[in-house]
Amino acid sequence: MTEEKMVEVYIPALVALLTRAEKLAERELTKEEVLRIRDNSATVSQPLSAMPSFINQRGYHDLYAPEAWEEWKAYRMGKLDLSINEST
Repeated sequence: MTEEKMVEVYIPALVALLTRAEKLAERELTKEEVLRIRDNSATVSQPLSAMPSFINQRGYHDLYAPEAWEEWKAYRMGKLDLSINEST
């Protein structure tokens, strides 16, 4: 029997946490702030097979944590679309 791969997901979503932090700061977050928020935010483990349903329930994709700073910059500039499509 093979054990299913587990993945970590942010609760709430990392993109939501960063958006809120930036709104509260009333300025753009620095790289250090983004990484600190990423590293100190709550995650839960979830089976990989449950991710499509989880993403559909959430209504959007989240940032990829190992590339949080790069993806956050792209998201803020409108170059990263986190919306889901019908096949997700």
